Amino acid sequence: MSTPKKADPRSLRSKRELKRAVVSLLSENPDISSLTVQKIADKAELNRATFYLHYLDINDLLHHLVQEIFDDLSQKLAPFLEIESMKDEEKLLSFLDYFYEHRKLFAVLFEGPQFKIKLHELLKDFVQNRRGIRGAANRENLVSIDLLAASLLGIIMWWIKQGTFYSSEYIAHQISLMYQK
Repeated sequence: MSTPKKADPRSLRSKRELKRAVVSLLSENPDISSLTVQKIADKAELNRATFYLHYLDINDLLHHLVQEIFDDLSQKLAPFLEIESMKDEEKLLSFLDYFYEHRKLFAVLFEGPQFKIKLHELLKDFVQNRRGIRGAANRENLVSIDLLAASLLGIIMWWIKQGTFYSSEYIAHQISLMYQK
C-alpha cells in the first residue's frame, strides 16, 4: 500500500500567491478580461513558467479558485445540518464571516451569473438537506426551497455589494430573526 504524496510546500505557496494575485487584481479592476498571465505572475512575484506549471490558463486558475471557495462554503454550512434552530447565530456568523473576509472577491464573482447560479444551488441543497434531517421535507406549509435559497443569496449579495458597513454579527442576527416563529 502506497502512502499519499505530501504536497510540496513551494508548490502550495506558489498556488496560494497566484490566487491572492488574482483576487488583488480583480479587486483593483473587476474586468476579468483585463487579466493576463503576466499581470498575475508579476503581482504574485513569480514568473510565467511557474504559473503554467500549476494552471493551463487564467480560466483554469479561476476555476480552481471558485472550486476552493465552494469547498470552503460547504464546510461552513455543514454545522447547520446539526443544529435544531437557525437561531444558532454562532454558526451562521462563521458562514457570514467567510463572505466578509473575502468580500472584494465575492463582489467581483457576484457579477457573473454562473457563480450566482452555483451559489443558489449550494444554498438549495443545504436547505433541502436540513429539511430532510429535521423531518420537514414533505410539509406543505414550508416556504419554497428556491425562494428560501434566493432570499439568503439576495441578502448576502446585497450585504457584500452595498451593506458591508453592517457587521456580520448584525446580518446573522437579522437572518435569525427571519426564522423565528
